[in-house]
Parts: sequence; C-alpha cells; structure tokens
Amino acid sequence: MSETREHGEATIEGVRLHWVRAAVGPGTPVVLLHGWPQTWYAWRKVIPELARHHEVFAVDLPGLGDSGPSPRGHGVRIAADLLDAWRAELGLGRVHVVGHDLGGPIGYAWAAAHPAHVRSFTLLAVPLHGFGLSELIARAGLWHFGLFSVPGLAEELAAGRERILLEHFYGHALETGAIRPADVDTYLRSYTRPGRLANGFGYYRNVPADTAALAELARTPLPMPTLAVGCGRAGGPAPVHSLSQVAPATRGAVIDDSGHYLPEERPGPLLSLLRPFLSEADAS
Repeated sequence: MSETREHGEATIEGVRLHWVRAAVGPGTPVVLLHGWPQTWYAWRKVIPELARHHEVFAVDLPGLGDSGPSPRGHGVRIAADLLDAWRAELGLGRVHVVGHDLGGPIGYAWAAAHPAHVRSFTLLAVPLHGFGLSELIARAGLWHFGLFSVPGLAEELAAGRERILLEHFYGHALETGAIRPADVDTYLRSYTRPGRLANGFGYYRNVPADTAALAELARTPLPMPTLAVGCGRAGGPAPVHSLSQVAPATRGAVIDDSGHYLPEERPGPLLSLLRPFLSEADAS
C-alpha cells in the first residue's frame, strides 16, 4: 500500500489547528510535534515509513505553521491541553506522542497531564524545562533563550531578516544538505507571516511559568513507555538524563553523528529506534 497524505484543520477552544495526516498502517495513531523554527514539514522524511504501520498526524503547534494563535498565549502547558482537546475532537483514543525541540516539553506535558490518553512518549534532542534545560543553556551558551525572552525585541530586530535568523539556526543541517535552501523557503513561508515570529518567541517568554508547571506534573512519574533520543553533535545524552528524572524506566539512546535537527538530519537511525519502540508499546 502507498501512503496517502492529507491536510486537516479544526478550531479547538478558539484556536485553529492545522495538521497533516498520513494513513496506511493499523497501529495506534502517532502524533508528531515539531520544534522551533519549524513546522509539521520537519517530519517529511519520517512520515512515510511511520505511516506503513500507523496513522500519523504531524501537527503545527499553536501559533506556528498554519495553526492560529492562542488567545491564552503560547506556552508548553497551554499547547498540551489544546492538543489533547484536539485528539478528542478527532475521536482518537490513546496516541503515541513524539516531540522534537519545543514539541518535546509540549509532548511531555500532554503525557503527564493526560496519561490515560497517551500510549507512549518520545523526547527528541532536548531536555525538559526544570530537568536539565537551564544547565544545557549555560553549558552550550544558548544565547537565544535570553534574547527571545525580552518582550517585543527579537521580532523587531528580525523583521525583514527572517532568512538570516533561521539560517543561523539551521546552519549545520544546511552544510550537510539535510535541510536545503528550498526547505528554508518552505519554513520562511510560515515565519514571515504576521505574528509567527512573535508567537514562537512567546514560548520562550513562557519558560518560567512552564518550568513551574512541569515541576508540578513531574510529582507523578510517567506511567507509559518512554524513549529519549539525544544528538551527539548537539547536547549528547541530555534528553536521556532529563526524561529519566520524570520517567525512571526511560529507554535512551544517542545518535552520535546527528546535529540538533534529528528528524531531518538522521531520519534512518531515528526510525530504527522509533519503530520497534512504538511496536512494543502497542503490544504492552
């Protein structure tokens, strides 16, 4: 069978959410959550293989891609609750949740706040707020967390210079060809739209509140199967150490020759970890 792919849209609690759905396989649905500065398109290389075994949804996070802004603002816990309401609206039961970068803490909050609705959770390339994120920021000199947290400043500086900003973050993946100029063009079609940069920066500005929210959620360890995958060229085992603090039975791995944009840089090795994990979680 060949993969069929379609775009969908629904309004959930006043927020327009957009997603791409690929359906072939009979397994538990998989929801893919992208990071910043990306959209659902970040998953283009892994969707076809996952769809051989599962119904796959790659969702644009609230305020990003083709999803509309949230009147409640943009934060990890806000997005997680919206996504669970979206799941219910579509009539989905339990889902596998896979989150990269910003999508990682959002996926964790979804799994922690609504554990009966999440069959498994996978964290890619990032540690969680309050569980290793601040240490990674300091160790790696991640200057953009400070800049983006200043209300109104970064979007003013980046206006008309969006390509310069995005290509700085995609740098290593552009050099290797994992992200191409045409892919940057695709992302820019979203990030040059009014409000999209500000919405993305809103997630950075909400870090203190989200850190407190995740600390509260972490009082109860995750009950579902969990997988954390780090990138050897960007943070190493930080995601594994982080998720293990809130889910002690976490299965962990590091893909040594990957930079931060794991689903685009090393989709094959990622799938070699993700496919058996999802299959085992379905059987558990």
